[in-house]
Amino acid sequence: MGKASQPIESFYHKVYENLDAFHEEAQELQREESGGDPVDDEKLERTEFALQLAKDVLENFVDDGKSMTINYDKRSVTIEVPKR
Repeated sequence: MGKASQPIESFYHKVYENLDAFHEEAQELQREESGGDPVDDEKLERTEFALQLAKDVLENFVDDGKSMTINYDKRSVTIEVPKR
């Protein structure tokens, strides 16, 4: 795979950095706010998981006809990309 053009590379890093900042904020909120309202705890856990997953998917490319499983402490996600 070739190197991305500068505008695309810049955009990629901007997206990743924003996801990373939101992920860190979610983790901080979990440390500070967990154990309160169960509905809030669940929303925060889902948000933190979604942000981590988004970062992992952005970092790892899956070729056509392949699959990738990402394992976490409490769950795993498998991504399958069909052949074109």
